[in-house]
Amino acid sequence: MRVLHLVYAFYRGGLESWLLRMLREIPRDVCAMDVACMGTDTGPWAHQAEALGAKVFHCPLNPAHIGFMRGLRRILHEGNYDLVHNHLGVYSGFPVWIAKREGVPVITTFHSTDFSMGTLWWLRLPLVRDLRRFYARLSIAYAVRETNLLSGVSEAVLKNVVDGRSELRTKARVLHLGVPLPEIPTEEEKSALRNSLGFGDRARLIVHVGRFIEVKNHTGIVEIFRRVLQVCPDTKLLLVGEGYLRSEVEDSVRSQNLGESLRFLGFRDDAPDLVAKCDLFLLPSIHEGLPVVALEAQAAGVPLVGSNVPGLAEAVDDGKTALLHPVEDIQGMADSVVRILTDREFAGRLGNAGRARIAEFFSAKAAAGRLLNMYSELLA
Repeated sequence: MRVLHLVYAFYRGGLESWLLRMLREIPRDVCAMDVACMGTDTGPWAHQAEALGAKVFHCPLNPAHIGFMRGLRRILHEGNYDLVHNHLGVYSGFPVWIAKREGVPVITTFHSTDFSMGTLWWLRLPLVRDLRRFYARLSIAYAVRETNLLSGVSEAVLKNVVDGRSELRTKARVLHLGVPLPEIPTEEEKSALRNSLGFGDRARLIVHVGRFIEVKNHTGIVEIFRRVLQVCPDTKLLLVGEGYLRSEVEDSVRSQNLGESLRFLGFRDDAPDLVAKCDLFLLPSIHEGLPVVALEAQAAGVPLVGSNVPGLAEAVDDGKTALLHPVEDIQGMADSVVRILTDREFAGRLGNAGRARIAEFFSAKAAAGRLLNMYSELLA
Protein backbone atom coordinates (compact mmCIF):
# COMPACT_ATOMS: atom_id res chain seq x y z
CA MET A 1 0.00 0.00 0.00
CA ARG A 2 1.35 3.44 -0.97
CA VAL A 3 -0.08 6.61 0.62
CA LEU A 4 0.70 10.26 0.00
CA HIS A 5 -0.03 12.60 2.92
CA LEU A 6 -0.74 16.26 2.17
CA VAL A 7 0.28 18.70 4.91
CA TYR A 8 1.20 22.37 5.09
CA ALA A 9 4.76 21.63 6.27
CA PHE A 10 6.63 19.58 8.87
CA TYR A 11 6.42 22.27 11.50
CA ARG A 12 6.44 21.55 15.24
CA GLY A 13 2.79 20.69 15.82
CA GLY A 14 0.37 17.98 16.80
CA LEU A 15 -0.40 16.73 13.28
CA GLU A 16 3.27 16.60 12.38
CA SER A 17 4.33 14.78 15.57
CA TRP A 18 1.52 12.24 15.03
CA LEU A 19 2.61 11.67 11.44
CA LEU A 20 6.22 11.09 12.52
CA ARG A 21 4.95 8.54 15.05
CA MET A 22 2.97 6.75 12.36
CA LEU A 23 6.10 6.60 10.20
CA ARG A 24 7.93 4.98 13.11
CA GLU A 25 5.09 2.62 13.99
CA ILE A 26 4.09 1.35 10.52
CA PRO A 27 6.74 -0.53 8.48
CA ARG A 28 7.11 0.67 4.89
CA ASP A 29 6.59 -2.85 3.59
CA VAL A 30 3.12 -2.70 5.17
CA CYS A 31 2.28 0.88 4.17
CA ALA A 32 4.77 3.16 2.45
CA MET A 33 3.83 6.71 3.42
CA ASP A 34 5.30 9.81 1.77
CA VAL A 35 4.48 13.46 2.35
CA ALA A 36 3.86 16.48 0.10
CA CYS A 37 4.17 19.92 1.75
CA MET A 38 2.24 22.90 0.35
CA GLY A 39 3.89 25.64 2.45
CA THR A 40 6.76 27.99 1.71
CA ASP A 41 9.17 25.22 2.80
CA THR A 42 9.01 21.64 4.05
CA GLY A 43 9.58 22.61 7.69
CA PRO A 44 12.20 21.84 10.36
CA TRP A 45 11.04 18.27 10.99
CA ALA A 46 11.15 17.16 7.34
CA HIS A 47 14.56 15.57 7.84
CA GLN A 48 13.10 13.35 10.57
CA ALA A 49 10.49 12.02 8.17
CA GLU A 50 13.16 11.37 5.54
CA ALA A 51 15.31 9.58 8.13
CA LEU A 52 12.34 7.27 8.71
CA GLY A 53 12.25 6.39 5.00
CA ALA A 54 9.55 8.78 3.76
CA LYS A 55 9.95 10.88 0.67
CA VAL A 56 9.16 14.52 1.41
CA PHE A 57 8.09 16.62 -1.57
CA HIS A 58 7.80 20.39 -1.72
CA CYS A 59 4.72 21.34 -3.70
CA PRO A 60 3.92 24.98 -2.77
CA LEU A 61 0.35 26.18 -3.11
CA ASN A 62 0.72 29.70 -4.48
CA PRO A 63 -2.30 31.97 -5.05
CA ALA A 64 -2.51 30.96 -8.73
CA HIS A 65 -2.63 27.23 -7.77
CA ILE A 66 -1.25 26.18 -11.18
CA GLY A 67 2.16 25.14 -9.89
CA PHE A 68 0.59 23.09 -7.10
CA MET A 69 -1.68 21.29 -9.57
CA ARG A 70 1.22 20.42 -11.87
CA GLY A 71 3.43 19.37 -8.98
CA LEU A 72 0.84 17.19 -7.29
CA ARG A 73 -0.13 15.52 -10.56
CA ARG A 74 3.53 14.73 -11.24
CA ILE A 75 4.00 13.29 -7.73
CA LEU A 76 0.90 11.11 -8.08
CA HIS A 77 2.00 9.81 -11.48
CA GLU A 78 5.57 9.06 -10.48
CA GLY A 79 4.74 7.62 -7.05
CA ASN A 80 1.90 5.35 -8.17
CA TYR A 81 0.04 6.00 -4.90
CA ASP A 82 -2.99 3.96 -3.89
CA LEU A 83 -4.58 6.85 -2.01
CA VAL A 84 -4.09 10.43 -0.85
CA HIS A 85 -4.50 11.40 2.80
CA ASN A 86 -5.39 15.08 2.84
CA HIS A 87 -4.77 17.16 6.00
CA LEU A 88 -4.91 20.64 4.45
CA GLY A 89 -7.90 22.08 6.28
CA VAL A 90 -8.86 25.35 4.60
CA TYR A 91 -7.00 24.28 1.45
CA SER A 92 -8.46 20.76 1.25
CA GLY A 93 -10.77 21.29 -1.72
CA PHE A 94 -8.24 21.78 -4.51
CA PRO A 95 -6.19 18.60 -3.86
CA VAL A 96 -9.42 16.58 -3.68
CA TRP A 97 -10.34 17.94 -7.13
CA ILE A 98 -6.87 17.06 -8.48
CA ALA A 99 -6.88 13.54 -7.03
CA LYS A 100 -10.34 12.85 -8.46
CA ARG A 101 -9.12 13.88 -11.91
CA GLU A 102 -6.19 11.47 -11.52
CA GLY A 103 -8.41 8.61 -10.31
CA VAL A 104 -6.77 8.39 -6.86
CA PRO A 105 -9.12 7.96 -3.85
CA VAL A 106 -8.84 10.51 -1.04
CA ILE A 107 -9.28 10.55 2.72
CA THR A 108 -9.68 14.07 4.08
CA THR A 109 -9.00 14.51 7.78
CA PHE A 110 -9.85 17.70 9.63
CA HIS A 111 -7.83 18.53 12.74
CA SER A 112 -9.67 21.59 14.02
CA THR A 113 -13.09 23.14 14.45
CA ASP A 114 -11.80 26.65 13.74
CA PHE A 115 -10.81 27.82 10.24
CA SER A 116 -11.33 31.53 10.78
CA MET A 117 -7.75 32.81 10.91
CA GLY A 118 -4.44 32.07 9.27
CA THR A 119 -1.16 32.06 11.17
CA LEU A 120 0.73 34.41 8.81
CA TRP A 121 0.44 38.13 9.51
CA TRP A 122 -0.71 39.07 6.00
CA LEU A 123 -3.60 36.58 6.19
CA ARG A 124 -5.05 38.75 8.97
CA LEU A 125 -5.24 41.91 6.85
CA PRO A 126 -8.95 42.88 6.52
CA LEU A 127 -9.43 42.27 2.78
CA VAL A 128 -7.20 39.19 2.70
CA ARG A 129 -8.98 37.78 5.75
CA ASP A 130 -12.39 38.17 4.10
CA LEU A 131 -11.18 36.56 0.87
CA ARG A 132 -9.66 33.69 2.81
CA ARG A 133 -12.91 33.06 4.65
CA PHE A 134 -14.80 32.97 1.36
CA TYR A 135 -12.19 30.61 -0.12
CA ALA A 136 -12.36 28.44 3.01
CA ARG A 137 -16.13 28.00 2.75
CA LEU A 138 -15.90 26.92 -0.88
CA SER A 139 -12.83 24.73 -0.40
CA ILE A 140 -14.04 22.89 2.70
CA ALA A 141 -17.53 22.39 1.28
CA TYR A 142 -16.09 20.80 -1.88
CA ALA A 143 -13.66 18.61 0.07
CA VAL A 144 -16.40 17.40 2.44
CA ARG A 145 -18.74 16.61 -0.45
CA GLU A 146 -16.28 14.96 -2.84
CA THR A 147 -13.72 13.15 -0.68
CA ASN A 148 -14.06 9.38 -0.59
CA LEU A 149 -13.78 9.15 3.19
CA LEU A 150 -14.21 12.04 5.59
CA SER A 151 -12.64 12.01 9.02
CA GLY A 152 -12.05 14.21 12.04
CA VAL A 153 -9.59 13.73 14.87
CA SER A 154 -12.43 13.87 17.40
CA GLU A 155 -16.20 13.47 17.52
CA ALA A 156 -16.40 17.24 18.02
CA VAL A 157 -14.43 18.02 14.87
CA LEU A 158 -16.38 15.51 12.79
CA LYS A 159 -19.72 16.86 14.03
CA ASN A 160 -18.62 20.39 13.16
CA VAL A 161 -17.62 19.39 9.63
CA VAL A 162 -20.64 17.17 8.91
CA ASP A 163 -22.97 19.81 10.41
CA GLY A 164 -26.03 17.57 10.53
CA ARG A 165 -25.89 16.46 6.88
CA SER A 166 -27.19 12.92 6.95
CA GLU A 167 -25.86 12.09 3.47
CA LEU A 168 -22.29 12.38 4.82
CA ARG A 169 -22.67 9.93 7.70
CA THR A 170 -21.89 6.82 5.68
CA LYS A 171 -18.42 8.11 4.81
CA ALA A 172 -17.64 9.97 8.07
CA ARG A 173 -15.17 8.46 10.54
CA VAL A 174 -13.40 9.54 13.72
CA LEU A 175 -9.62 9.13 13.48
CA HIS A 176 -8.29 9.46 17.02
CA LEU A 177 -4.59 10.24 17.14
CA GLY A 178 -2.13 8.55 19.47
CA VAL A 179 1.08 9.13 21.41
CA PRO A 180 3.76 6.89 22.95
CA LEU A 181 4.05 6.25 26.67
CA PRO A 182 7.34 7.85 27.77
CA GLU A 183 9.53 6.88 30.69
CA ILE A 184 8.62 8.78 33.84
CA PRO A 185 11.52 11.15 34.65
CA THR A 186 13.40 10.80 37.90
CA GLU A 187 13.40 13.44 40.62
CA GLU A 188 17.00 14.21 39.70
CA GLU A 189 15.99 14.88 36.08
CA LYS A 190 13.17 17.14 37.22
CA SER A 191 15.54 19.08 39.48
CA ALA A 192 18.05 19.44 36.66
CA LEU A 193 15.41 21.10 34.48
CA ARG A 194 14.50 23.57 37.22
CA ASN A 195 18.13 24.44 37.86
CA SER A 196 18.84 24.89 34.14
CA LEU A 197 16.07 27.50 34.02
CA GLY A 198 17.39 29.37 37.03
CA PHE A 199 14.70 28.12 39.42
CA GLY A 200 15.17 26.32 42.70
CA ASP A 201 14.68 22.57 43.14
CA ARG A 202 11.37 23.16 44.91
CA ALA A 203 9.82 25.30 42.18
CA ARG A 204 6.49 23.99 40.94
CA LEU A 205 6.31 24.13 37.15
CA ILE A 206 3.26 24.85 35.02
CA VAL A 207 3.77 24.35 31.29
CA HIS A 208 1.89 25.28 28.14
CA VAL A 209 2.84 24.16 24.64
CA GLY A 210 1.22 25.88 21.68
CA ARG A 211 1.49 28.54 19.03
CA PHE A 212 1.00 32.14 20.08
CA ILE A 213 -2.33 32.59 18.31
CA GLU A 214 -5.77 33.71 19.49
CA VAL A 215 -7.33 30.29 19.98
CA LYS A 216 -4.61 29.19 22.42
CA ASN A 217 -5.70 31.99 24.78
CA HIS A 218 -2.33 33.14 26.13
CA THR A 219 -4.09 36.12 27.70
CA GLY A 220 -6.04 33.66 29.82
CA ILE A 221 -2.91 31.64 30.59
CA VAL A 222 -1.08 34.67 31.96
CA GLU A 223 -4.08 35.79 34.02
CA ILE A 224 -4.58 32.31 35.49
CA PHE A 225 -0.88 32.21 36.37
CA ARG A 226 -1.02 35.67 37.99
CA ARG A 227 -3.83 34.49 40.27
CA VAL A 228 -2.02 31.25 41.10
CA LEU A 229 1.07 33.22 42.16
CA GLN A 230 -0.98 35.01 44.81
CA VAL A 231 -1.50 31.67 46.55
CA CYS A 232 1.59 29.70 45.45
CA PRO A 233 4.41 32.24 44.99
CA ASP A 234 7.07 29.60 44.22
CA THR A 235 5.21 28.51 41.05
CA LYS A 236 6.81 29.09 37.64
CA LEU A 237 5.32 29.08 34.13
CA LEU A 238 6.96 27.77 30.96
CA LEU A 239 5.57 28.87 27.58
CA VAL A 240 6.75 26.69 24.71
CA GLY A 241 6.11 27.81 21.13
CA GLU A 242 6.24 30.75 18.76
CA GLY A 243 3.69 32.85 16.89
CA TYR A 244 2.68 36.34 15.88
CA LEU A 245 1.20 37.13 19.32
CA ARG A 246 4.38 36.35 21.28
CA SER A 247 5.57 39.96 21.50
CA GLU A 248 2.14 41.06 22.72
CA VAL A 249 2.20 38.40 25.46
CA GLU A 250 5.75 39.40 26.42
CA ASP A 251 4.60 43.01 26.81
CA SER A 252 1.76 41.87 29.06
CA VAL A 253 4.14 39.83 31.21
CA ARG A 254 6.51 42.77 31.61
CA SER A 255 3.70 45.18 32.49
CA GLN A 256 2.57 42.84 35.28
CA ASN A 257 6.12 42.23 36.56
CA LEU A 258 5.81 38.49 36.06
CA GLY A 259 9.08 38.02 34.18
CA GLU A 260 11.02 36.48 37.06
CA SER A 261 8.47 33.68 37.36
CA LEU A 262 7.97 32.94 33.67
CA ARG A 263 10.12 31.70 30.78
CA PHE A 264 9.48 31.95 27.04
CA LEU A 265 11.22 28.87 25.64
CA GLY A 266 10.38 29.20 21.94
CA PHE A 267 10.21 26.08 19.81
CA ARG A 268 11.46 22.95 21.55
CA ASP A 269 11.95 19.65 19.77
CA ASP A 270 12.07 18.04 23.21
CA ALA A 271 8.69 19.46 24.28
CA PRO A 272 7.18 16.08 25.37
CA ASP A 273 10.24 15.38 27.52
CA LEU A 274 10.03 18.86 29.02
CA VAL A 275 6.31 18.48 29.77
CA ALA A 276 6.99 15.19 31.56
CA LYS A 277 9.23 17.01 34.04
CA CYS A 278 6.59 19.59 34.97
CA ASP A 279 3.88 19.46 37.61
CA LEU A 280 0.88 20.60 35.57
CA PHE A 281 -0.17 21.32 31.99
CA LEU A 282 -2.36 24.39 31.44
CA LEU A 283 -4.58 24.52 28.33
CA PRO A 284 -7.40 27.12 28.47
CA SER A 285 -7.92 27.11 24.69
CA ILE A 286 -10.87 28.75 22.97
CA HIS A 287 -11.02 25.97 20.35
CA GLU A 288 -9.35 22.56 20.05
CA GLY A 289 -9.59 19.65 17.65
CA LEU A 290 -8.00 16.79 19.59
CA PRO A 291 -4.92 18.39 21.20
CA VAL A 292 -1.95 16.06 20.94
CA VAL A 293 -0.22 18.04 23.71
CA ALA A 294 -3.02 17.02 26.08
CA LEU A 295 -2.49 13.38 25.13
CA GLU A 296 1.27 13.74 25.65
CA ALA A 297 0.80 15.32 29.08
CA GLN A 298 -1.47 12.48 30.21
CA ALA A 299 0.93 9.88 28.76
CA ALA A 300 3.66 11.37 30.97
CA GLY A 301 1.41 11.30 34.04
CA VAL A 302 1.10 15.10 34.18
CA PRO A 303 -2.33 16.39 35.32
CA LEU A 304 -4.04 19.01 33.20
CA VAL A 305 -6.22 22.05 33.83
CA GLY A 306 -8.02 23.55 30.86
CA SER A 307 -11.15 24.78 29.17
CA ASN A 308 -14.20 22.60 28.71
CA VAL A 309 -14.32 22.90 24.93
CA PRO A 310 -15.14 20.15 22.41
CA GLY A 311 -12.02 18.25 21.45
CA LEU A 312 -10.18 18.86 24.70
CA ALA A 313 -13.12 17.39 26.62
CA GLU A 314 -12.74 14.30 24.42
CA ALA A 315 -8.97 14.07 24.89
CA VAL A 316 -9.19 13.94 28.70
CA ASP A 317 -11.54 12.50 31.31
CA ASP A 318 -12.79 15.52 33.25
CA GLY A 319 -12.47 14.98 36.98
CA LYS A 320 -10.32 11.87 36.57
CA THR A 321 -7.33 12.88 34.42
CA ALA A 322 -7.92 16.64 34.20
CA LEU A 323 -10.00 19.47 35.61
CA LEU A 324 -11.95 21.46 33.00
CA HIS A 325 -13.88 24.72 33.31
CA PRO A 326 -15.77 27.02 30.94
CA VAL A 327 -13.22 29.01 28.95
CA GLU A 328 -14.29 32.26 30.63
CA ASP A 329 -13.92 30.81 34.15
CA ILE A 330 -10.41 32.09 34.81
CA GLN A 331 -10.80 31.92 38.59
CA GLY A 332 -12.07 28.37 38.44
CA MET A 333 -9.04 27.26 36.45
CA ALA A 334 -6.71 29.12 38.82
CA ASP A 335 -8.34 27.39 41.80
CA SER A 336 -7.92 24.00 40.13
CA VAL A 337 -4.25 24.71 39.43
CA VAL A 338 -3.72 25.60 43.08
CA ARG A 339 -5.54 22.45 44.20
CA ILE A 340 -3.33 20.20 42.08
CA LEU A 341 -0.11 21.96 43.05
CA THR A 342 -0.87 21.79 46.77
CA ASP A 343 -2.35 18.29 46.96
CA ARG A 344 0.27 15.80 45.81
CA GLU A 345 -1.95 12.78 46.41
CA PHE A 346 -4.72 14.23 44.24
CA ALA A 347 -2.22 15.23 41.56
CA GLY A 348 -0.81 11.70 41.58
CA ARG A 349 -4.26 10.17 41.11
CA LEU A 350 -4.95 12.43 38.14
CA GLY A 351 -1.55 11.68 36.60
CA ASN A 352 -1.82 7.91 37.01
CA ALA A 353 -5.35 7.88 35.57
CA GLY A 354 -4.20 9.95 32.61
CA ARG A 355 -1.35 7.59 31.81
CA ALA A 356 -3.69 4.59 32.02
CA ARG A 357 -6.19 6.35 29.73
CA ILE A 358 -3.56 6.92 27.05
CA ALA A 359 -2.35 3.33 27.28
CA GLU A 360 -5.89 2.05 26.76
CA PHE A 361 -7.31 4.44 24.16
CA PHE A 362 -4.66 6.71 22.63
CA SER A 363 -1.42 4.75 22.31
CA ALA A 364 0.68 5.13 19.17
CA LYS A 365 0.16 1.43 18.39
CA ALA A 366 -3.62 1.77 18.62
CA ALA A 367 -3.53 4.89 16.45
CA ALA A 368 -1.50 3.08 13.79
CA GLY A 369 -4.05 0.27 13.76
CA ARG A 370 -6.92 2.74 13.34
CA LEU A 371 -5.10 4.42 10.45
CA LEU A 372 -4.39 1.16 8.62
CA ASN A 373 -7.99 0.00 9.11
CA MET A 374 -9.25 3.21 7.51
CA TYR A 375 -6.92 2.77 4.55
CA SER A 376 -7.99 -0.85 4.09
CA GLU A 377 -11.65 0.14 4.28
CA LEU A 378 -11.23 2.72 1.52
CA LEU A 379 -9.21 0.46 -0.79
CA ALA A 380 -11.62 -2.44 -0.26
